[in-house]
Amino acid sequence: MIEAIFFLSIGFTETRVLFARIRPLRLQSSIMIVSGILPYVVATRAAGTFDPHAFLILLGLCTVISCWYWVLPRRIAYDVGFLIVVAAVIVLRVFGWLYVSPMPRLKIDILGHLMWIRLAIIAMLVQRGWDVGPVSFWPKRREWQLGVIQYVLMIVPLFLFGWLVHLVSFSPKQGDFVRIAGSAIGTFFGILWVVALSEELFFRGVIAKALLEWKKSMGIAIGVSSLIFGSAHLWMRDFPNWKMACSATIAGIFFARAYFLGGSVRAAMVTHALTVTTWRMLFR
Repeated sequence: MIEAIFFLSIGFTETRVLFARIRPLRLQSSIMIVSGILPYVVATRAAGTFDPHAFLILLGLCTVISCWYWVLPRRIAYDVGFLIVVAAVIVLRVFGWLYVSPMPRLKIDILGHLMWIRLAIIAMLVQRGWDVGPVSFWPKRREWQLGVIQYVLMIVPLFLFGWLVHLVSFSPKQGDFVRIAGSAIGTFFGILWVVALSEELFFRGVIAKALLEWKKSMGIAIGVSSLIFGSAHLWMRDFPNWKMACSATIAGIFFARAYFLGGSVRAAMVTHALTVTTWRMLFR
């Protein structure tokens, strides 16, 4: 619940503006560090799984990401370094090692993932001041429409490719309709507000937009950012997963189109969430 409150705060412009008013900058960073380790301490102390070594590693990670733009200049080179650090921690699944579950089949490392996404977004949007367009949890009507349109345009070529390379097979979820519908709705909003929010913000809002401003070419911005997005999926399951990387690259093209057409990550979030929900509910 503590992490949920912290995470929800990043989805409101008013909260981010209020946090940006805190001065000096080192105080912002200190608050970010404390908020990063607090859920871990509460959860592991209560469960009896607190590990001082894991705590120190987590403290170090929170310090690096929270102090990055307090210590380092606001330049593209340092932005690239920041994104590499953020991605490396996720790809290496560091939080799976640090957050030890007190019982079988209960994964508490989600606390680490939410915390990491939250601190990275605050660092980039508030401390760095990067303009990615409007950021919030709920898309506007036009953004819903754009997101759905790009999804419809993408769905056939994407899953046709997945079928041809034997990445997926058609296997709809079986069971009670109410449970399946509830699972689909829960999957959609879970992806929309966590995975899609974070990935669209960094891959489209930061990387694709930076490429557009640098090369002044929409094609290059969409193509290169989609390739980078695809390469991040090489680590899914068995490395190197070229089939998944190629599929993610195809999807990334349509996610980027939704972002640039809507001028907001929220349109791309809709396309992203619909894609993953379709994959999980209808394919195996």
